[in-house]
Amino acid sequence: MSIISRLILAFHTLVLFALVVVCIASPLVASSYPDAFNTYVLWFFGAIGVLILGSWYVYAGQCPLTVWENGFRKSEGRKTYAEPCMDRYAREWFGVRLPWRFSDIFPIAILLIPVVTRFFI
Repeated sequence: MSIISRLILAFHTLVLFALVVVCIASPLVASSYPDAFNTYVLWFFGAIGVLILGSWYVYAGQCPLTVWENGFRKSEGRKTYAEPCMDRYAREWFGVRLPWRFSDIFPIAILLIPVVTRFFI
């Protein structure tokens, strides 16, 4: 049964979606609630960025959730994939080919939104 790899994929998708929504909404939150956007925000999103970069180093340039999903896919007898999950599922779900290195740059770029916002409030 291929349930665990699908659960990892669902969790991965949810985490990425939530991260994007929170980061894009951060300037609106900062302008509406400047006290909520104190120095801890910088540390929080900075720490997430460091964790992402650190996990790429540990997993040889791959996202740990992609590595885990592929591990479960393999144990379930399903084919694994080598490309980044964002590239794979953008093509599979939406028929979109992402630009080269997009999936490397996008997570860091999206995390910069709240960090940069913090410097302007």
